[in-house]
Amino acid sequence: MASQRPRSVYTEDEMADAILDVTENGLSQNHAAQKHGIPQQSISDRFHGQTALDDQVQPNRHLSRNQEANLASWIFRQESLGYAPSHGQIRACVVAL
Repeated sequence: MASQRPRSVYTEDEMADAILDVTENGLSQNHAAQKHGIPQQSISDRFHGQTALDDQVQPNRHLSRNQEANLASWIFRQESLGYAPSHGQIRACVVAL
């Protein structure tokens, strides 16, 4: 069984700063990676069009994480008002998104 490397923890702001250092300030990807504590491969992946994992829509997902959070918030708000949306209403909202 293959062991997995621990994932690096960094924010999107740190990634944006690293990308700016490469594009605007002329740093190499390696130097920007070391400066911001981000794996060099992650910076390279972004330059080649890969999006952040949290922004990727998984194959079986119909909503992005942000859309799902907004839908959940709406459901809880409706429930607090005494209007529990039916399964059909929720599906209609998903289709509309």
